[in-house]
Amino acid sequence: MILKAEFFIARRIIRGGDNKSRLSRPIVVISLASIILGLAIMIITVSVVTGFQKGIRDKVIGFGSHIQVTDLYASSNIESSPILINQEFYPSLEEDENVKKIQPVGYKPGILQSSRDSVAFDLGTHDTVTSSIDLLGVLFKGIDENYDWSFFEDKLVEGELIDFESSNNEVIISKYISEKMGYKIGDEIQAFFIKERPTPRTFKIVGIYRTGFEEFDQKFIYTQLSQIQKLNNWGVQTFLTLADTCDGDEYVLRGVTRGGSNLYKYNWGTDYIERDYFLLEGKINETIQMTARDHDWEISGMAIEPNSVPDTAWATIQIDSACACSEEILAKSPIQRIGDSLIIAPFGSIQIKNGIGTHHLYAGGFEVLIHEWEDLEEMDEIIYHQIPAEFDTVKITELHPDIFAWLDFLDLNIAIVIGLILIVSLINMITSLLVMILEKTNMIGIMKALGAKNRSIRKIFLYHAMFLLSRGLLWGNILGIGLLLFQHYTNIFSLNPDVYYLETVPVNFNLLHILYINLLTLIVCRFILIVPSYLVSRIDPTKAIKFD
Repeated sequence: MILKAEFFIARRIIRGGDNKSRLSRPIVVISLASIILGLAIMIITVSVVTGFQKGIRDKVIGFGSHIQVTDLYASSNIESSPILINQEFYPSLEEDENVKKIQPVGYKPGILQSSRDSVAFDLGTHDTVTSSIDLLGVLFKGIDENYDWSFFEDKLVEGELIDFESSNNEVIISKYISEKMGYKIGDEIQAFFIKERPTPRTFKIVGIYRTGFEEFDQKFIYTQLSQIQKLNNWGVQTFLTLADTCDGDEYVLRGVTRGGSNLYKYNWGTDYIERDYFLLEGKINETIQMTARDHDWEISGMAIEPNSVPDTAWATIQIDSACACSEEILAKSPIQRIGDSLIIAPFGSIQIKNGIGTHHLYAGGFEVLIHEWEDLEEMDEIIYHQIPAEFDTVKITELHPDIFAWLDFLDLNIAIVIGLILIVSLINMITSLLVMILEKTNMIGIMKALGAKNRSIRKIFLYHAMFLLSRGLLWGNILGIGLLLFQHYTNIFSLNPDVYYLETVPVNFNLLHILYINLLTLIVCRFILIVPSYLVSRIDPTKAIKFD
């Protein structure tokens, strides 16, 4: 009954019409306005800052995934070291409900060269022509047909995605690269890759993207993984040919192998040896099988080379006129090579079936996308224990520590803004409560004279403050959420992407964040306002009744 009476009196005070001519009226309005604006600013601040963090984080992840699985002994984070695509964890990791996608990728740094730009100057007596060629260092990223393109759904500004139906040289470049180098859709561009010597390759532009994150737009070019596999000489490919010479009276069937370590061993039917040729009598029909593999792992003293897959070629000998090998016979009937699959020799023909190569079995690593950012640390630990010992996991936060340290620092900004706004709101609330107590001194004296306890009177004013606070919270939520919804659907407030990496002010709707802000405001104000309410106990009822 007492509680209902206190609540009733507090409600009558806040609804009282006599406040219009009193000092408390403007104070109450100011306090209410500070609560409304303060809460709205806190909601907008948290939503915009977390939206900014999420926007930047998603762009960084879009270029590199949450977790990368790489060779433990990789010497460079830029140019990939080869690992076999055929792994127990690929693609079985996708069975984990927290894993969205696992995909093989490869990287290769290169240098782009623009077309020659010539400018003529008329100096009166003669013309002078100057020309220039722009060079730009980039990073080619190789992907396969199962690559998750969701990040680029709204980033592709021109053209289309890469066609994986056949092996091709299509690439997707950024708007920054296209403008700097003067490229457009359909252009063929030339890139140089450093091996033993600069190696040129030609690519065709089929798409142009723009993320607004210039740090990455300046360097990333997307192409098929097969292009990176070949450029990096992953795996080996072996060929067979017949030499234009004799070894005694026998013909020399020679093996040629490319890629890998450039150190090979050959198996001609018995065991692996370093000899890269096989001697033919030229008198019997037979099929020769030759298998080539990398040899550098044996030199290093390793017993097993899990990343070395051999390649095999075959030669089918058809004898038409058996004859031994001699320089005279070769002079009369020289060896003829018809394409890569047929050799005409003095004794007959050799059908060649060269190896298809093993480069397609390798990748530079695997990208793992997870559903929730908050699970990054836990999933990194889980994945690390599911991969072989020769592999390692690298979190995106480790690849770009400066970016994520900067994003984490923004949390401090949120705390400072919320703290300052709460202090301002509390000062206004305390001022409002003190003025209300001062204004109602006469009422307090009468209530004390009638036997009301200090505790009950304090509750009346605390209920009054809570009425005021709840009204401020209601309108503050309406104002803050309303402005966020307006920005979300209109994107009217834009940003300079060269400075902020985003084109519009980001908005991150998180109901838990909004709930936490409301609860924090309510709880802090509720407990802090208890202190000024004790002023009631210091009021003398005799003097208070005479107070006007």
